[in-house]
Amino acid sequence: MAEQMKQAPETDMGFLDLMNLRLDYLTAHGYSQNYYEATRYVARRALKEWGNIPCHEITPLLAEKFLIKRKTESEGLGVNDDLAKLRATFSWAKERGRRYVSSNPFEAMKPFPNKNAKKDKRTPTPDELDRVIEAAAPANRPYLWVVRETMARSVEVNRLTWDRVHFEEQYVELQTFKNRGRNAMFRKVAMTQKLFEVLSELYEQRDPEKPWVFWHSYVPKNTKKRVEGPYKKGRRSMLKAACKNAGVEYFTLHRIRASGASLMDEMDVPLSSIQRILGHGDRRSTEIYLEQMREVQREAIDVFEQASRTFQKSSHENPHRKKPLVRKAS
Repeated sequence: MAEQMKQAPETDMGFLDLMNLRLDYLTAHGYSQNYYEATRYVARRALKEWGNIPCHEITPLLAEKFLIKRKTESEGLGVNDDLAKLRATFSWAKERGRRYVSSNPFEAMKPFPNKNAKKDKRTPTPDELDRVIEAAAPANRPYLWVVRETMARSVEVNRLTWDRVHFEEQYVELQTFKNRGRNAMFRKVAMTQKLFEVLSELYEQRDPEKPWVFWHSYVPKNTKKRVEGPYKKGRRSMLKAACKNAGVEYFTLHRIRASGASLMDEMDVPLSSIQRILGHGDRRSTEIYLEQMREVQREAIDVFEQASRTFQKSSHENPHRKKPLVRKAS
């Protein structure tokens, strides 16, 4: 009897209760509305499949079957977002002890492969960035310049307000929630001359009633009423159009940030400085970030080398084949 009293009672928590607690936590700790809604949607999908079953009955096999079905029924890779949200929920619950859950059935699962992953992670060269920005609509060029010159996450540029732009000291403060506590934090990024010029021109043209550097009006699906606020959507289609006009293979906004980091790495900028500019919480995140870019660059060189050897072999076998013109260096 004494031994039984020492053991903490376990709660066989139902999946519905777990998800409701998680959603309450996200609200209380200031997570973004997008993250909250994404978690709520995956909870509804899982509840439709499982019902409010006890969490200990959600085995890795059951979890994998759910995700495979989700992958089959959905377009794109929304299944990986579902995996991330469910893994995070069970990980969060597991940290709170066995009265929540005793294991995480999603812990060892790997994301589904993305055939477009390498294409999406292509890092543009500085020359390509110049061409894309020049090819963008005039109204969109300042946004692209600010992303390029700050090397910020696009969401950080979206939420940038004028009170965080310091012209006299020539720096901007970027707000991020990328930390363990998910608390709002600001980091200072020094202005380049180009960034100073772009922001100065925008400031002269600003609407004094709008606090955001970049804003738009839109109609939320839940209210159907037009509101004004910071940028949320439409950046991807804008960048796609600019890339098409410039004749440059599409890359994501995040790769503009990667391009700057790669350039600093090549110029032997100290890792600690790159870490602060990118806003990484720890040094290892920056190391991994740069290692991944070097690997992508290595793969590109390998492809180039293979293509070169194939061409050389073909030319050798056919000596009458015309050789490409090579312009002499001036």
